[in-house]
Amino acid sequence: MASIVNTSAVLRVHSEQNRAICSISGVNSSMTAEDAACFTKGIQTMYNRGTVLARIHAVSDIDMTDNAV
Repeated sequence: MASIVNTSAVLRVHSEQNRAICSISGVNSSMTAEDAACFTKGIQTMYNRGTVLARIHAVSDIDMTDNAV
C-alpha cells in the first residue's frame, strides 16, 4: 500500500493586486483552514494592506511499501 506524506509547505500572502507581501517557508503542511486564516489575518493587520489572499504550496512524498501496486 502507498500513502502520501506531507513534508513541507510554504504560505504565500499577496494583495488583491497580486503584489507579493510575504512568503513563509516551513509552515505545518497539515495546518487547519482556521490556523491559516488567523495567520493570514495577522499578516494583513501587521502590514496594513487591506484585503489579502493566501495560498499554501505543499510538497508531499509518496511512501510506498513492497506490496504497492
